[in-house]
Amino acid sequence: MIALAIAFALSFALSLALERQPPRLSTLRAPARALILRLLVHVVIFAAAFSLSWRPWHAALVTCVVAFLFGAGSAMKARILGEPVVFSDFALVKLAIRHPRLYYAEKLAEPKALAVFAALAVATAGWFAVEPSILPAGGWPLVVVPPLVVALAVLALRSRWAARLARPLLGESPDLDGEIARFGLGATMALHWQAWRSDPRPSAAASHAMAEARPIGPLAPDVVVAIQCESFTDVAARGAEGPELPEYRRLCEEGLAWGRCRVPAEGAYTMRAEFGFLTGLPTKSLGFDAFDPYLVSPDYAAASLAVRFRRAGWRTALMHPYDRRFFARDELAPQLGFDRFIDGEAFAPSDRFGPYVGDAAVADAVSAEIGRADGPLFLFVVTIENHGPWGPGRLPGVDVGEDQYAIHLANSDRMMGRIADALRARPGGGTLCLYGDHAPARTLLPALPDRRAADYVLWDSRRIAASSTPRLDLDVDAVSRLMVERTHR
Repeated sequence: MIALAIAFALSFALSLALERQPPRLSTLRAPARALILRLLVHVVIFAAAFSLSWRPWHAALVTCVVAFLFGAGSAMKARILGEPVVFSDFALVKLAIRHPRLYYAEKLAEPKALAVFAALAVATAGWFAVEPSILPAGGWPLVVVPPLVVALAVLALRSRWAARLARPLLGESPDLDGEIARFGLGATMALHWQAWRSDPRPSAAASHAMAEARPIGPLAPDVVVAIQCESFTDVAARGAEGPELPEYRRLCEEGLAWGRCRVPAEGAYTMRAEFGFLTGLPTKSLGFDAFDPYLVSPDYAAASLAVRFRRAGWRTALMHPYDRRFFARDELAPQLGFDRFIDGEAFAPSDRFGPYVGDAAVADAVSAEIGRADGPLFLFVVTIENHGPWGPGRLPGVDVGEDQYAIHLANSDRMMGRIADALRARPGGGTLCLYGDHAPARTLLPALPDRRAADYVLWDSRRIAASSTPRLDLDVDAVSRLMVERTHR
């Protein structure tokens, strides 16, 4: 038992150090409340590892390796996406299993990864041969003790006591970098999870914003098309190598508004920008729900543009040419006010450009929806052509990621031009609002400035500007509110 206690204590200190990159022991100076929660997390991991082997030093090693992998993974994620690992990332694991390409998880099946797994299995077998089990002879009834410890620690983490312990350490909304510097990665994830699961929703700030939302007015255009264009960023306007996007520039010159679209993340987390636009709620007002608002979107459904359009007598539709289950959109679409969901099954294999349905096919589908609309229609479109990963094998004869991205951006540009023409040809006219959900990850164009912003344009076929409209930079939720304001007056 002495060896078990020493292994547990040392692995706790080492895991706190290893979850930071470079490793450091400063996390041991975190507030006692944060360390208690982190200790409970350590108990869960250590006891789970120990229950499989009854070897204390092997359990200590496994726990430290887990801490190191989380720290290294968080550091890698921060280098690529500008954000460390957060508690809500666990909800994305099932998506990574179902869609490994989107999350680079397919690399785990490559020979190098398989060789690492094999080496770990051999090393584990060797370790078991060196370190004897401390399970006493005839002590098989004791095997239930470590799983029981795991269960009790999990219950403690899920208790109201743990939430009350955590909440005084945090503000109304997360300060991710500051809190990781103060508490460490593991404790910050535990603290944020506690705040997320215990805070009331909607928050007071979100409730106020929902009450102040502008109603859909009677002077609306015949059709409103809002497009969340995957990774759409006018990189050429920022001094980087990229296509000129003539259709986008034409719409900016003719449009009601255009500019940079500030989003809650860079390189990923489509759901954050999507939720911000669909609800018009500022990110700050969501508190800890902002990490993945789709996990709790029914609590904010009354703010959805689709709900508000439908209440005003409009038909509403969501178009996303991919798996309808992604982000549970198949369940959320009706809750958020959409009458119809046009998903990937509505498109043919020949509609693909690269690994995903192309923007040309989306332009065809949107134009068809505009042409056959027999009354007011709100159509929200989420494209996917520009989604990663990038590199050899994506496009025939084009292996450089930046070149692939430029081709896809040019396709997005043609798409918006075609949809604008379809709206212009409709007798009742229409509005087009297009924005990017985020800039590309830092694996592409690493020197690109202002990476927490994409680009947007708001254009109305009924009100073509006589002169170029000055650039107006907005948060993505403000773009949504501006669309309602400018097109319904």
